[in-house]
Amino acid sequence: MTDLNAEERAFDLLQWVPYCLPSQYDEEEAMLGYYSKTQKDRSDRAIDAWDADHPYKSSDELEAFKELERLGVYTQADFYSPSKAKDGHYTGRIKALPDTARKPEGPPRPSGPARPIRKHRPL
Repeated sequence: MTDLNAEERAFDLLQWVPYCLPSQYDEEEAMLGYYSKTQKDRSDRAIDAWDADHPYKSSDELEAFKELERLGVYTQADFYSPSKAKDGHYTGRIKALPDTARKPEGPPRPSGPARPIRKHRPL
């Protein structure tokens, strides 16, 4: 069953978009979930455009922590500490390693999240 209150909220949001809706509020379309589907599609496109314009980039300290983990300095049992990162602990630790310890072993780990982070909450 369609929540008509959610449909009315979606219709109200869509009123701010010029030429988005061809008519006034129609209860039949609301019963079919047209307004919430249209608002969700519009919102998803806006989020995708923002994500494309603002790609995810890890901090230098987080990248250094991941590199130290890959080199075996830290294990999966060691956790990233924002307070240590604030003081530049991980990049300093990388610089303190001998050059022979920094050679890549195997393929590099992919950077960034495995999947995009969505911050959209349904109506």
